[in-house]
Amino acid sequence: MKKIVFFLFVAFNLLIGMTSCESNQKKACFEQELNPDWYIFSSEITDAGGDIISSAGFSADNGYKADIPTTVFSALRQNGLYPDIYFGDNLLHVDNSIFKVPWWYRKTFHIERLEENDIYRLSFEGLNYKANIWLNGNLLAGMDVIEGAFGMWHFDITPQLKPGENVLAVEIIPPVSGDLTMGFVDWNPEAPDKNMGLWRGVVLRKSGPVSLSRPNVVARVNTESLDEAWLNISAVLKNHSGNRQSIKVKAAFDRVNVSKRVELEPYQEKEVLFSPGEFPNLHLKKTRLWWPNNLGEPFLYDIQITAGRNSEISDMENFRFGIREIEEYKTPEGYLGFRINGQKVLIKGAGWVDDMLLADTDEQVIARVDYAKHLNLNTLRLEGFWGRNKTIYDRCDENGILLMTGWSCQWEWEQYSGRPHGRYMSIFEPEEMELQARAYIDQVYWLRNHPSVFLWNFGSDKLPPPELEKMLHAYMAEADTTRPLLSHCGGSVSEITGPSGVKMHGPYDWVPPVYWYVDKKYGGAYGFNTETGPGPQVPPIESLKRMLPEENHWPIDEMWAFHCGTYEFDDLSRFLVAFNARYGEAQSLEEFAFKNQISNYEAMRPMFEAFAVNKFNSTGLIQWMYNSAWPAMYWQLFDYFLMPNGAFYAARKASQPLTAIYNYGDKGIYVHNEYMEGKQSLKLVARIFDIESNELLSEEVMFDIGPNRSEQVLMISEPADLSTTYFLDLRILNREGKEVANNFYWLSTKEDVPDFTATTWVYTPTKEFADFHQLNTMAKTGIDLSYHINTDDGHIEVVCNLSNPGNILAFFIELSIIDKERGLSVLPVFWEDNYISLLPGETRQVIGKVHASDVPGGAVSVRLKGWNVECINP
Repeated sequence: MKKIVFFLFVAFNLLIGMTSCESNQKKACFEQELNPDWYIFSSEITDAGGDIISSAGFSADNGYKADIPTTVFSALRQNGLYPDIYFGDNLLHVDNSIFKVPWWYRKTFHIERLEENDIYRLSFEGLNYKANIWLNGNLLAGMDVIEGAFGMWHFDITPQLKPGENVLAVEIIPPVSGDLTMGFVDWNPEAPDKNMGLWRGVVLRKSGPVSLSRPNVVARVNTESLDEAWLNISAVLKNHSGNRQSIKVKAAFDRVNVSKRVELEPYQEKEVLFSPGEFPNLHLKKTRLWWPNNLGEPFLYDIQITAGRNSEISDMENFRFGIREIEEYKTPEGYLGFRINGQKVLIKGAGWVDDMLLADTDEQVIARVDYAKHLNLNTLRLEGFWGRNKTIYDRCDENGILLMTGWSCQWEWEQYSGRPHGRYMSIFEPEEMELQARAYIDQVYWLRNHPSVFLWNFGSDKLPPPELEKMLHAYMAEADTTRPLLSHCGGSVSEITGPSGVKMHGPYDWVPPVYWYVDKKYGGAYGFNTETGPGPQVPPIESLKRMLPEENHWPIDEMWAFHCGTYEFDDLSRFLVAFNARYGEAQSLEEFAFKNQISNYEAMRPMFEAFAVNKFNSTGLIQWMYNSAWPAMYWQLFDYFLMPNGAFYAARKASQPLTAIYNYGDKGIYVHNEYMEGKQSLKLVARIFDIESNELLSEEVMFDIGPNRSEQVLMISEPADLSTTYFLDLRILNREGKEVANNFYWLSTKEDVPDFTATTWVYTPTKEFADFHQLNTMAKTGIDLSYHINTDDGHIEVVCNLSNPGNILAFFIELSIIDKERGLSVLPVFWEDNYISLLPGETRQVIGKVHASDVPGGAVSVRLKGWNVECINP
């Protein structure tokens, strides 16, 4: 009951933007987000300086009212300007010149009264790029100090505050070429304002004379028994007064309480530590651990740390943590791998990106993280310190999604940084190394209690300069020693730490399924591939129509290219060569969009499957990318509108914790078991059908499989007189004969032949292509669809029953949940399976879910389409 009351208390205070100390204390501390109701205006509309703008007499009525976090351009969109920049080429028509001058952010806030011994601290959690910060006519810090995209800035503002109205004014100086700013690379266009502004929040904290900061919980787990753990709890105390302070510090979580008294000299800062050696109750028994997705529950604890004098609480910190231990290891070949709680984990992930204007809502972020869990992934890579707040980190904690976090390659290439590039990232001077290293450590302190964060990465494509890497290691020795450190995501050898143990050899454009199995030199299924993927993923037709003007729907033209990437990835030309050769050139937008989902699925699934087949010679895979920062054609498992594509369901299918896999390399059938327990008395059923739906082969084999491993269980041979395009159906049945997993492939007797001699960093070309033209000749069949709808716990669940009563295989069936009122797909959507194929006579039940809040009218229907199917009972 106490825990329920605590949760309700915290939830209420979050709603009002303030977390207060307990009401029965003589003095309350609080944390208040100063995020609503700012005014934003260009420096060109006023000659006033910061001393005047931060005074009560200044009128900001000519500015734009907006809530932060927001960049300048995003604030203008909040005010109705530039509403359609994501559509067509409207982005090209934005006048960027207005963002080449400073812009002001102005906020008034009220302090009821100032009590003796009260301390007020102001924190800026993220601004870009330089700033002059004023409060009540006083300069807190200038642009000679406030510089960089990732630094966090903290001020004791007690002397500048006054009772009643206070005025905060921030002059944002935009980044220019050569600044080490944040941004995007070849994923999408640049934001018109280069993301200048307060892109994270501003927080006001009140405490007594002693404040708490940098709270931390460090766990050590018994990785053999998994039933006990040892915790160290720490925080930094600061005495802001000229008097000696005797402080009682308490930490409480679950049923554990520890406390000690700490003496602080005037203005002293001291770290307080609770260790198991001093407090035996920090040696936990029957511990509930935090596990990655599909490996166990990601259990979280709520902790409160307080610093008090007599009956007063001077300061308090509340946060969540998880108990887990992360270790790195190297394979005999030198590849980097990871253990969580002593268990080897195959990293299965994708590269996250924030909205192009850093304007993601919490609801959008939550939906994207929930997709990762639904996809059976266990990792997201953040190339950059993304997140306008902690929503992504909190949600990954809750869903068991690991996060690898670090700098972007934005600073490593001249075309993005405006700096000369060489072997190392483009940070040259000792002063800027110090500035950026400190900013990196700010992020570490901000994020280190999130169990989802499992790896700190210093560089992306390139190493940091040796002097900078040494500096980062020195700072990390104080900030966090509980996680592995990666010099960079490429395969270079660091002068400080040696070989990285990871690789970044591509590909980034389309390669055939067999590539992932047969390549042993580049991006194939060995080692830890930190970014790779089969290139473009053209979205379904509904999204294409939302991003392209009607006159640009068909044929493919420059408007399509504008929604590709940049530089090497500014069109679909490489992909189209393969697509047309294998599937046949499309004659309409409808044909092209749907056939692309077939191609997306076929290209994405074998990448994830090959790494599963080869575990733990392959230790990790990051699909490049996960999502898109704006409506795009490239590198996405789902698009900007949250619409899943064929690659989405391919990744989900390939990453099932128990699955049967066709190896395109040796043509064997493998079973991958990701569970931490073995499976016994299973049956694999493999069947081959020709293009006319004739069953030409059926084989069965009984097998057992151990925990967390992959094994070959069957070899099959192509039957004689097989059609050029044919189908392979795989099912796993349990001992009761119930189906527990399925997989379905379309294959060709004419094989793809990669040309490894012509490999570039972009991709490996294909000399000869598989032939799927016979798909275009498949006979039609009818599918009987019936469904019923359940509503529960804020969700709408659609239970679909599909039946193929004919003797023709029904190929690649797409299911959509449609909002009846709008006639559009409800997104996000969570189908347990999609783009499925039904054998002749087969019946299958498929369940999909959406959030009821995403269907304002409450009425939904199901839409079915397929490659060669018609819906008999729509």
